Parts: sequence; structure tokens; C-alpha cells
Amino acid sequence: MEITEKENNKEFYPWQLDAWRALDGKSGVLSSPTGSGKTRVAYLWAGLMDGTGGVHQPPAGSRVVFTAPIKALSNERYLELTDLGFDVGIETGDFKKNAGATVICCTQEIYALKYARLPDQKLIIDEFHYIFDESERSRAYIDGIRHTHPDVPILVMSATFGKPETIVSYLERTADRPFALYVNSWRATELTWLDYGVSPREIHDALVFVFSMRGTGQIADLIADSRLDFDPRRKARLRDLAWILDVPTIRRCMYKGVGVYHGSLLPKEKLLVERAYRERILDVVVGTDALALGVNLPAETVVFGQLVKYHDRRPLTKTAFLQMSGRAGRKGLFEQGYVTWLDDSPAESRGVRTGEIFRALCNLPVETPQVILQPNYGAILKRRSTPSNEAEIVAQGSLPQMRYEAVLQTIRATLQTIDEEALIRSPENPEAFKGLLADIWYSEMDAVQNLAMAELFLKGTGDQSSGYRHPNGLAAAEVLLPQERNMLQALLRVKRFNNSLPDQYKLNGMDAVEDAIVSIDPTVFGFEDKIAEMNETETELPQVAVRLTKTVRPKKTSRRRRKAAPEANRAPGEEKVEKKSKKRRPKRRQNRKKKPTGGR
Repeated sequence: MEITEKENNKEFYPWQLDAWRALDGKSGVLSSPTGSGKTRVAYLWAGLMDGTGGVHQPPAGSRVVFTAPIKALSNERYLELTDLGFDVGIETGDFKKNAGATVICCTQEIYALKYARLPDQKLIIDEFHYIFDESERSRAYIDGIRHTHPDVPILVMSATFGKPETIVSYLERTADRPFALYVNSWRATELTWLDYGVSPREIHDALVFVFSMRGTGQIADLIADSRLDFDPRRKARLRDLAWILDVPTIRRCMYKGVGVYHGSLLPKEKLLVERAYRERILDVVVGTDALALGVNLPAETVVFGQLVKYHDRRPLTKTAFLQMSGRAGRKGLFEQGYVTWLDDSPAESRGVRTGEIFRALCNLPVETPQVILQPNYGAILKRRSTPSNEAEIVAQGSLPQMRYEAVLQTIRATLQTIDEEALIRSPENPEAFKGLLADIWYSEMDAVQNLAMAELFLKGTGDQSSGYRHPNGLAAAEVLLPQERNMLQALLRVKRFNNSLPDQYKLNGMDAVEDAIVSIDPTVFGFEDKIAEMNETETELPQVAVRLTKTVRPKKTSRRRRKAAPEANRAPGEEKVEKKSKKRRPKRRQNRKKKPTGGR
């Protein structure tokens, strides 16, 4: 069967049909490389498509739920399913639309709180590997799976499970049900790990990974400094996109085809980078590991500008290395994917040779996956659970299992800290303070943030003449701001927090919070309209090669001086890079194919 990547393609790769047959009607684990077409298998498994590619609405009274770890992925899935003609809703805690739809895209937290115990639905959990490194959110994933109605099948998907058999055993123990396993190692494109690094001048059609906001800017500017500005039509389109998305300033490097991507960017700024890359205005994005979470940015090459993180001086795990490397290559656009590192990267940790770490990671085995659960202190304070029960859930629900006594000791120490804080913040009536804390406790905030919110509620707003009033949302955002990346994230946290509060504790002035969110970033609530506007204004851009600056030429010197110090009279890395480029580096594509119109 001949397979092509075209919009509304109604054919499948053979492995997709095999996976469907193996997992149909069962709870299952699907392991398959990035870009191989896992999502299409999920559509088959959920009954949203048949074997010929025909689209089918869920039966009346039933629901299909897709969860994702970040809002950008939920947005992508929502738009794709909407384009296919489904009745789709989206819920991300701070945004909700069409919540009564038969297909729902949401975060795992929303699923665990709202949908887990309901029958007559099917659950697809994408990017499951996310919980291996995010212990703060792993509890929501595991609670959602534990509490899923026994008649509801679950499909768990990832490109990098590490050891999928271990995950199957873990899920069977956690969910008390059998899980079928299907592992696909076939990729739609060939992936090659290169044995040499590249210079900034050689980087094109690439995703470059570093692990700090500062590092993304450093390397983006380094690559941009080796290039000339691109053509006027691309400049004009980039400015149009920025105007549509209400992005007031454009980084200088973007005019040379290089974007940056990290967690501190506003959603509209991320959307600008994503859209400019997909329209081939940008051909390089330098980003943190946020790029590895499945956002659709097809690249020919993945370049590691850093492999050892600053905060713990530990190299990247093999699982994370494979997840990021898997972004190289895309069927229909880049038939071959390459993975390499940046020579002499300014973002690398001090004293680390990136090439040596890269080669070591290539030869390392994949680690056994780890899941570390956190106690639900809110449940203990509300007396819905006990310290011993929480210790048992955390100890037995973690992978590998933890010592019950050690977990219980940690829980008791935290509860002791809460008692001490209650006495400090409300010396007249600490028990009343603890009761208030129990009522408003929000699982997506840590103990420090919850204590701060309880103190804010204790004080309230208003003077003696007007009496006590609940605090307003803007004041709550100011309290949370020191622990958030920016004011937008603080405001969004307040909105999610307020949605979780009992009616008698709702914050005042939430209209002002929504107005503030829209004034900072209109795409938070209006991303669909903005994407439609960008689609309507898109034009075909000329296919041109990246224009590089001239290399620095060494000055002429006497024969004696050349003999004494031959290296001192050569532009740094010039000859070495030229040789690498000619002998080993794949030829630069002069005529790029059109951007992909859709994927499996």
C-alpha cells in the first residue's frame, strides 16, 4: 500500500493498522517514534476513524477524551479534530469552550477532577513520558488513571517510554486492569546521529536545544550573526503575523530566520515562532526542552547546544535525549533526519565538552522510567484522607516503589510546618486558619502558595465600615507573582485557583483578571480566531537559500610569522569547518519542499 503525506490522507501505514488490531477494544500502551503517526492509531482505537480513513462521530451518549501535558498540545489537537468535522470541546483550567462536546481535549488535571469516574467514554493520554520528570504533576496523571471507571478503556502513548514493559506492569498495578502493549520502532524517515559537531554557520532547518532562557538567546544571536537579513517579502509577512498576534516587538534574530522558544515567552510569542517556522520564514528555532513536548515544528536536524544542565550538573537522561533527537526528519519534507551538537557552545555548562557527552549518550542504555508521586495534603487537611493513607498511595504508586516509613515521615514533617505557619499567621486562632486552608487548598499550588492564599483570605479586603470582603483576583496574582515566570502566568494560576474554590470562597474582581489576561495576551482566550486570521492572510513565499555573511579572511603575513604561529593567522574554525562541511555535512537544500499540510 503506497503511503503519502497529504491533507486528508485516507490511507495508513501498515504498522498503524497492526497496532489498531492489537489494541482494539482494550486498554493499551502504544510506543512509537516521534512523527510515526501515533495520533492516527488513537483515532482508529477511539472509533473516530475506520480502516479506510472515514470519519465517524462518537455514538450518542458517549465521549472521547484526549489529555496532553501542555496547553499548546491541547490547542493543536482541538484544531485538528475540529478540522476533521468533530464536535470538539477544550478545557485547560483557565479556558473552557464547548465543554459538553462528544470529543474533549483537556489537561490531565481536568480529567482527574471532572471526567475520570464517568462511564461511556474512551481516554487517550498523550506524551505520557512527561511525568517521568514532572513529579509535581504526576499525581494528577496517576489519580486520573486510578479513578477511571472500570468500563472505560485507556490508551497511553509516548515516543520514549524507556522500557515499555515496565510501564505496562506499573499501569496494571496502578489501574487494576490489564494493558496490551504495542511497540513500533519503524520511523517514516531515517535518523542519523552524526559523529562531528557543527558551527553556527552550518545550522539550518534545525531545532537547537539548550536548557535556559539566557542560553536560547545566546545561541540564536550566534547563529543570526552568521547570516544576512532575509528577503523583504518574508520581513513583511513576519510583521503581519506579529501584528495579528499583538506581539509589539520582534527579536532581531528573527529577521535572519532564527527564533527562540522557552517557557517564559507569552503564548502569543510562542505562537508567532511556531507559525513563522511552519511558513518557512524561520528555518531554525533555538529552544529549551519545551520544544520536545510534541509541538509540531518539523526539522531536518536536531542540534544540542547543551547537554549538562546548570542546576544539578547532570547530563541529560537518555530518554530525554532520544525524545529530543526524534524531532529530526519529517516525512514529505525532510526524508532524512540528523542529530549533532554545536561546537564550542557558549550555553554549555562550564568545563563540559558537549561532543564527549553526546557520544556517551549515544552509547548509553535507556534508563528504567521513574514516577515520583506527591502527597495530597489538601485531602489530609479536608479529612478525606490520612497521613498513613497518603503515604501508602505515594509509596506504592511511585515507580520504583518507595519506603512507606520514609514517605510518612516526610508527610508528617510538612504537616508540622503547616501547623507552625498557622500559629505564626494567625496566633489568635490557628485552628480556624487551618480550617480555612483546608477549604481553599488547591493541588496545583505548593504549600507556600496555599498558605499565602489562606493568609490573603484571612485578611480579606475592605475597611471596618464596609466589613470583610473576599480578596480580589488581582491582589491574589500579586501574591503568587514571585513564584511565577511572569504576571500572565500568575493571573492564569489565579483563574484556575478561583475555578476550584467552593462558591462561598470565590474571589472578587475576576472580570478585572480576565481583562488583564486579554490585555497581556489576547491569544489565551482567542487563539482560534487568531489562527483563522493568519490562515486567511497566508501567501506563498519564494523558496530561497539562507544567505550567510562573508567569513573573516586572515591578513597576509610574512613567511617567518606564518611559520612561527600558523594557527594565529586563521579565522577561528574556518578551515576546520570548511573541511567538515565539504566531506561530511549533508548538502544544504536549495529548493525546499512546501511546508507539511497535515500529519498522521
